[in-house]
Amino acid sequence: MTKNMAKHLLNLVSQTSKNLRVMEVTDYFEILQELGAGSYGKVYMGKHKDSGQVVAVKMLRKEKTPADNFLLEYGISLTLSCHPHIILTHEIVFHTSSDFVFVQEVAPAGNLQSIIKPKVGMPEDMLKRCVPQIASALDFMHSRGMVHRDIKPDNILLMDAECHLIKLADFGLTRLQGTYTPSLSWYIPYAAPELCCLRKGEQLLLHPSLDVWAFGVLVYKALTGFFPWQGALGSDHKYKEFAWWQVKGDLSQAPEKWKKISLEARGMFWELLALNASERCSTMDIQKYLHLQWKAEVPSEHVTRNNGFLQVSFRPYDVHAGTTSSSTSCIL
Repeated sequence: MTKNMAKHLLNLVSQTSKNLRVMEVTDYFEILQELGAGSYGKVYMGKHKDSGQVVAVKMLRKEKTPADNFLLEYGISLTLSCHPHIILTHEIVFHTSSDFVFVQEVAPAGNLQSIIKPKVGMPEDMLKRCVPQIASALDFMHSRGMVHRDIKPDNILLMDAECHLIKLADFGLTRLQGTYTPSLSWYIPYAAPELCCLRKGEQLLLHPSLDVWAFGVLVYKALTGFFPWQGALGSDHKYKEFAWWQVKGDLSQAPEKWKKISLEARGMFWELLALNASERCSTMDIQKYLHLQWKAEVPSEHVTRNNGFLQVSFRPYDVHAGTTSSSTSCIL
């Protein structure tokens, strides 16, 4: 599947490059308002002058975005558009003197980050509407050999305020499985430990388990309003507590930060955030937890002790490439 997808994207990028026209945004769109901005460029809400259709116009600065990267993002976005929970990309692509431009559907209710209250989170029932939709979008991507690499609430767009329809967006970092990603120059809470522990100059083979980890962090953040840690490194005290808790294998003996999560939901997070990448569940496996309570209704000290023990084998990560392949060094 990955080889077929690579061939498809190569053909699409080549064809788009040949047909890429020079035009001005205002020739065809009336710009209504700015929707978002970043170092890459800006996204505007615009109205097509002929049809009157309101769309999102994504403009990427040429000085910040290589043409190949832009064409790949457009090709990936267009290829994935057929899924109901992935943002629709229109077949409108061009460039101006300063920007590369393509057009997508607009998300009228903003993004998931906008409804997550700091230190509170979002309503559990609303989050449980979001989770299967995100899982479905990621499963679709993974089945076609792609890794998103930037799963976070900002990239989950809301088509309505109650999250009955949400869509995954922003494929600027998406790449094919089996390609390499370099070590990080800085750490973010969504990055998996096997990525965080890379030394300078080392690389990691891209695998869907990286998205699964980020998905787990996203669910925790949306449920509680906190990040579980700032980075999946042994130097981060909160991550180190979580890692030792998982190694000990007793769900009931949770660190303080996890005591507000129900016993059943802790098992869900252990599956999504398994320390060994090869032991993480698939995104769709989270659906078996939807009927359970995720926030604890009683203090954790009153929860019946779970006598089962989760065996965590210390072996090299299946997705790791490089000299520091020991999972022990990555976990702690």
